[in-house]
Amino acid sequence: MMIAGSGSLPGGDYQEDIKISGSGTVNGNVSCTEFAISGSGKVDGNLVCSGKASISGSGSVQGNVTAKERFTISGSGSVKGEIKSEKLVVSGSLSCDSVSVEDLTVSGSMKSQGNVSAENAAVHGDIYCGGLINAEKLEVEFESGSGADSIGGSYIKIRRKGVVSGMFRRLIGKKTEGMFKVNGSIEGDVVDLEYVIAESVVGREVKIGPGCIIGSVSYSEKFTGDPSAEVRKAEQDGM
Repeated sequence: MMIAGSGSLPGGDYQEDIKISGSGTVNGNVSCTEFAISGSGKVDGNLVCSGKASISGSGSVQGNVTAKERFTISGSGSVKGEIKSEKLVVSGSLSCDSVSVEDLTVSGSMKSQGNVSAENAAVHGDIYCGGLINAEKLEVEFESGSGADSIGGSYIKIRRKGVVSGMFRRLIGKKTEGMFKVNGSIEGDVVDLEYVIAESVVGREVKIGPGCIIGSVSYSEKFTGDPSAEVRKAEQDGM
């Protein structure tokens, strides 16, 4: 099923692919094998795909998205509800309510109002999460405007893209631009941070690198802190 010009499609259960390459709207909940928007498209309900879904133009879904294999955003995407998939790939921009996937890859920008859950998450762009980022393995190399309410996982590594010169840091100040801001806690087994602001960090092995501002660190085995980092309190406990 294809919308190549301007048109609409009723919601329903379609045992075939749906493609929008012009300007199209799906009115209501829809299920299909694969779904793709390469123009401007909108789904006024939930979207369920037994295979893949993609947005390479500009697209919005007013409900939830369930794509069994993969959901790819290389354009501009908006999902009012939750995203569930084996794999979510964002090379463009995405705003959504929450995310629950096995693998998350972000090379563009992603903003989630609620929780983001993934087994493996690799971010080489920007991510903002209004809830908890929970990942078994989380690696972030952010650019700017990134952060979360809290972070939990096994292996957590956060870096800033590029080098922040001493002169630039004096100009912007420690607590303004160029930081990954966490409102609450970061809790993991191995935690390795640079240019992060957080209330507390808890882990077995904790490394606080340059540019960090941390309220407290609690570790069970090993703690290292860069001389340029600000850690108000660090203590070993019996985790």
